Amino acid sequence: MKGIAMHSKVQLNEEAKQQLTKEVKETLAVTGNSLHQTKFTAVDLWNQRRNSRSASAMMRKWNLN
Repeated sequence: MKGIAMHSKVQLNEEAKQQLTKEVKETLAVTGNSLHQTKFTAVDLWNQRRNSRSASAMMRKWNLN
């Protein structure tokens, strides 16, 4: 099925290969906008589970008729 919809190998000419393999010199501004990453601890997991809504609680909320 994959072979019918799309060829598994693509043939590239030499000009396309040269354009794809050209070296690009770029610099990344890592220090300018870097945010302090906090670690996800067991307390965070505990709070996430404590604050989550269960499906049965949501059904009770919707069926207040």
